[in-house]
Amino acid sequence: MSFKILCLDGGGMRGVITARILQEVERQIKKHKGQALHEYFDMIAGTSTGSILAAGISLGKTSAELIDLYVNEGQHIFPIQRKNRYKIFPAAIQPILEALSPTKYSHQGLVKVLINNLGTSTIQDISSPIILILAYDTLYRNTTFFTNCHPDLGYRWYDECSLWEICAASSSAPTFFPPYKLQPVNKEKFGNWVFPHIDGGVSANNPALAALSLVMRISQSSDKLVSSETKRKYKLENLQLEDIAILSIGTGQTGEPYQFEDITRWKPLDWAQHITDIFMEPTSEINSTICRQIMGGYESKRYLRLQFELNEKFKPKLNETHKDTRVVLPPDERVNKYIGKKLSEDMDNAHQDVIQQFLDATHAFINEGRIYYTRDNFGPRVKDAIASFIAVN
Repeated sequence: MSFKILCLDGGGMRGVITARILQEVERQIKKHKGQALHEYFDMIAGTSTGSILAAGISLGKTSAELIDLYVNEGQHIFPIQRKNRYKIFPAAIQPILEALSPTKYSHQGLVKVLINNLGTSTIQDISSPIILILAYDTLYRNTTFFTNCHPDLGYRWYDECSLWEICAASSSAPTFFPPYKLQPVNKEKFGNWVFPHIDGGVSANNPALAALSLVMRISQSSDKLVSSETKRKYKLENLQLEDIAILSIGTGQTGEPYQFEDITRWKPLDWAQHITDIFMEPTSEINSTICRQIMGGYESKRYLRLQFELNEKFKPKLNETHKDTRVVLPPDERVNKYIGKKLSEDMDNAHQDVIQQFLDATHAFINEGRIYYTRDNFGPRVKDAIASFIAVN
């Protein structure tokens, strides 16, 4: 029996893509195993919007409820009037105004939505499954592993923090939200420490490697640190790499293809305007690549990555070989391959028609897409790969 880990990327409103993929995963788990998501997976890890999904699943929410969160409450998190605050100015000036302005959104709407959906449960209230949420501590410059499973470390300062508050910290993406201030609830024990956190995506937008490291750390701890009884409680006793299965779900691949002649002229302000695209997006890709290789490659039955390009950015040449570079498509010619429409790549676009296009594209990806594409090959269909993963694990 595999130790099954569900890993959920960050991506703002594009988390509805993850929720829709989870709906198919949930359907097949119920069909073949008779379990809910929180019963099937032994561990659920999430970053940013993925942290909200992870917390919701750990509390027993269904994928349909999570989809509704984005559809019905997305505009409370990302008010459209704030997104378009500089719309009256010329397009060339808008990025400069954004770069010189305070963060686009306050925490107010995000916090209200989180409390409404997650309630007042603390992370230590979750006994099963193991939950892992990542956020980045800007003061002590480390990625905080917020988890209900740390028997080797003892009582932690965040154990009594509410799930909603930890998710708010994990979701505080730079330029979109201010940093989030976390403090120990039990100040008598821990003191008046202050931990300023920002979006975990700056270091681990894809939490798969972090999740893998956590379970291996505890499993391999000596009996003096973690007893066999405690390891059995978490299903971690004598756990080896080959005993672990990971389902990793993205929020749609983005990333503008910047050519040398473009970026060689960039000034510091230009780099600052592209901070999310340049510095946060690559962490998902490199974590995915490393984790895939550790877990056995594309054909591994223990590792499944579900992710698709929001919009195709390159056009293959006729009869191309590996020596041929692909043509970079102009922005107005880039569309989603499954529905033939251009999808918004913004993390904060909460328009209803945009959300519906995300759902339509994800539905088509599930039914028509493959789990990977290379120049010379492609993987099995998504639906079949999900069914195979569940059957084996």
